[in-house]
Amino acid sequence: MMKSIACCLVLLFSSRRHHTVAFAPSVVSSNAVGRSQALYLSLGNGIPEASNEWGIPDSNLLPPLASAPSPSLANGGRITLVGSGPGDPDLLTISAYRLLTEKPDALVIADRLVSKEILDLIPGEIKVARKLPGCAELAQEEIYWLSYQALNQGKHVIRLKIGDPFVFGRGGEEVLKFRKFGVEPTVIPGVSAAFSAPLLGSIPVTHRGVSNQVVMCTGYGREGTSPDLIQYHKEQTIVFLMAVGRLRELCQRLTSMAGYPTKTPVAIVERAGCPNQRTVVGTMETIADLAEKHNVKPPSTIVVGEVVNVMLDTDKCTGESITGLIQNMTATSLV
Repeated sequence: MMKSIACCLVLLFSSRRHHTVAFAPSVVSSNAVGRSQALYLSLGNGIPEASNEWGIPDSNLLPPLASAPSPSLANGGRITLVGSGPGDPDLLTISAYRLLTEKPDALVIADRLVSKEILDLIPGEIKVARKLPGCAELAQEEIYWLSYQALNQGKHVIRLKIGDPFVFGRGGEEVLKFRKFGVEPTVIPGVSAAFSAPLLGSIPVTHRGVSNQVVMCTGYGREGTSPDLIQYHKEQTIVFLMAVGRLRELCQRLTSMAGYPTKTPVAIVERAGCPNQRTVVGTMETIADLAEKHNVKPPSTIVVGEVVNVMLDTDKCTGESITGLIQNMTATSLV
C-alpha cells in the first residue's frame, strides 16, 4: 500500500498563491497519512473514518450540511462551478473573470491543467488538484473533501475547471455531489477546447466539401477504459480531449478497428491560447512518433480528419501538406 501512497501523493494537491509545492515520495509515510487522517476527522461528530490510503473520508458517507439543496448554506457557504476555457485569460467569460479577480476571500479549487496565466489572476487562496493517471478517482475524492470542509466553514468555494465543466469535465457529477452536501452550485460555462483549440490552431472543424459533421470524444472512459471507437467517414472530423497520453494506442485502434486510412491527417494543439501554444501535424501512422519527438504534453486537443490540412500551407517543392511541429498553422516553414 505504501507504494501506492508514494505514487499518488507526490502530486496530489498544492495550496498555492504563485508557486506550486509538491511532496517528495521519500517523505511520504504511514505517520504522515495518520496525521492527515487526524486532521480530516477534526470537523467533529458525523464525519466517517477515512476509507482509503489517502486518509480521506468517502464523500458518499459525509453528512449533508443542509436538509435540502440551496444556493447558500445558513453559514454562508456556497459553491460556483466555473469553466476556465482553453487557457488564455482573454477567453474567460466576463462572469468568470469577475468572479476570479474580485473574490479574494473565496477558496479556488482548480483543475491541474488550468493555465498559469489564469491562476495568476486570482488574488486569494488556490488549491490545485494534481490528477495523474492512476490517481484520478482518489484526487476527485480529495476535491470533494476540500469543498466539503470549506462549505462547512462558510466559505465561497470556486471550483475552477478547464474548458467547459460539462464537456468531459465531470461537471454533472460534481453538481450532483454538491447537492448531496446540501448546496445547489451556481454554474458559469466555459469555452470548450473541443472547438476553440482547433480554431486557435487554424483548423476549421467543419469546411464545405471537406467535413459536414463533428464528433467529440474523450481518450479515457470510466476507470481508465478506452471509449467506443467512431467508425471512419471521409467527411467527418473527430476531436479528442484528454487523449494525448494514449495517442499511439488510439491511432492503432482507429486504423485496425475503425477503418481509418493510415494517411488520415491528425493534428495536436497543445496549450491552446497560451503563450507557449504549439501545433503538431502528421498522419495516423506518424503523429505518435512526432508527439514523442516534440514531447507533447497535456492539455492537448487532437483533431482527426481532412480538415487538418484545409488551411495548412503546402511544401513548395513537393506540393504536399507540411507536417511536424508548426508554430503557426499558416506558416511556410517548420520549426
